[in-house]
Amino acid sequence: MDLKEIDWQTLYLSGRGRIGRAEFWIGAAGLICIGLVAGLIPVVGVLASLALIYPWACLTAKRLHDFGRSGLLVLVAAVPAVVAGVFSLVTALAASNISTIGMALAGASLSLAVSTVALLVSLGFVLWVGLTPGHDAANSYGARMQGG
Repeated sequence: MDLKEIDWQTLYLSGRGRIGRAEFWIGAAGLICIGLVAGLIPVVGVLASLALIYPWACLTAKRLHDFGRSGLLVLVAAVPAVVAGVFSLVTALAASNISTIGMALAGASLSLAVSTVALLVSLGFVLWVGLTPGHDAANSYGARMQGG
């Protein structure tokens, strides 16, 4: 697989079509790296995590299509991730203001619990999507992207 063959814009910004496991893992590695770097900056990291949900959904929907599943199954991982992101954002914003620091401390344990559950659900979902073999032949979602 040549990285020059990948249409990055379509990979991250379109939920249509199909991709193979190699394209999925390459795309996932890019999103994970962006998320890790952005996560080093407290509030920006949470906002970046929320912004990365759409590219993850597009990437995952195309992978689901490859083995004949609806892209709407992305919601299994996206909904918990959005809820965890909102909890984390509220906690981070509350912690940034001295008058609401008590609220931040009270919400931190709930935010951690929600984030942990969301992480486990998302991790299991990504492993299922990334490891399940696709269909070689065209299916109702079309043919695989070039190089799939």
